[in-house]
Amino acid sequence: MSINAPWFTSYGDVPHSLNYPEWSMAEQVIKTAEKYPAIVAYDFFGCKRLYREFAEEIKLCARALIAIGIKKGDRVTICMPNTPQAVIVFYALNLIGSVANMVHPLSAEEELVGYLNSSNSIAILTLDQFASKLEPLLQRTKAKTLILAGVDDGLTGIVKLLYRLTKGRKIERRPTGGAIIRYNDLINRGREYSGEYDAGMQADDVAAVLYSGGTSGTTKGILLTNLNFNALAMQTEAAGDCVEPSNKMLAIMPVFHGFGLGV
Repeated sequence: MSINAPWFTSYGDVPHSLNYPEWSMAEQVIKTAEKYPAIVAYDFFGCKRLYREFAEEIKLCARALIAIGIKKGDRVTICMPNTPQAVIVFYALNLIGSVANMVHPLSAEEELVGYLNSSNSIAILTLDQFASKLEPLLQRTKAKTLILAGVDDGLTGIVKLLYRLTKGRKIERRPTGGAIIRYNDLINRGREYSGEYDAGMQADDVAAVLYSGGTSGTTKGILLTNLNFNALAMQTEAAGDCVEPSNKMLAIMPVFHGFGLGV
């Protein structure tokens, strides 16, 4: 079928169409790691991971999530700022066929209850700073597990030590046990699990829930598929001359925002 598209004349070297993959966004990252294993995937205040290391973190976290009972089709809320744990869990959930429910950690308590209940989340990942707000919500929602991470979990060396001696000193660490598990303990559970974990998700499967701004009424959860994210990545690469192997992108927008998560 012929389509009249006069704007194509302004595309320059940008292709008029792209062929999108049928696999998941986690699989896309793993394939990237196979192609560029020694290129840095992320840099968090000097703590760097190569793509092959990033892929292994995702797989280990996927095994850990399965080990604590999270399975294909479950919803898990990620209530985090931009940290390695947020990104690793995001892709690990996708690998096991679960859906990431992305939530602003500074949301009011009743907003959080609404996000958790509307998504039917069975677990929550958050930072120690927000534990006192989220722990009581386990009694008001279907969430049965609270995974707590520290900013210093994603740091190494002198930066890790300095954080613990400064900002980290002011943050209370909740006792673990029962419904509460620390992120590092979760990851250790993954090392003990040797079963299957790759759900083989496809392009049209739901990958994440993001929330609208609520400008026309109540905030609404928006379902986004693997194809949504993979297409965005491929379109950005095709249209932007700056997106090349080993180049860097500053991820300043938060992962609970559509723009930030897309980056």
